[in-house]
Amino acid sequence: MNRLSFDQAFAAAATTAVILGVIGGFWVLGTPGRQRSIAADRQRLQDLGMVAQNLHQNYLNQPDTYQLPASLPAAESRNDPLTNQPYEYQRLSDRTFRLCANFDTDSSTYPLSRPPQDPALQRWQHPQGRHCFEFSVTEYPGVVYY
Repeated sequence: MNRLSFDQAFAAAATTAVILGVIGGFWVLGTPGRQRSIAADRQRLQDLGMVAQNLHQNYLNQPDTYQLPASLPAAESRNDPLTNQPYEYQRLSDRTFRLCANFDTDSSTYPLSRPPQDPALQRWQHPQGRHCFEFSVTEYPGVVYY
């Protein structure tokens, strides 16, 4: 094999390896658009977690007299990262409430993630589309990250 044909074969092999690497990356991680959707859903979960944690903290500050507000004060409210619309809050009783958001993805289909074993993390699993989480201000809402 002469030097020119060796160089051409090496270039072809290297190019093939790069192309296969890019295809493999998209197959494992998904497209950039899918990754943006996952990132937006994770931001939604963080926002909902912050609202729930703030309400829980308010309860801890006055446990005997605290009642959930009929609607969230502006300081407690958060907005969806893509639509900029506020998340849905529903007061269910003096101590329980519901927070809802529209998710772009199903959290069970995230690449490279296993279903969380910790029940505190499992509560944050969500399907694609509108999903609501119910909370009691008497209980810490748990961690959001998984």
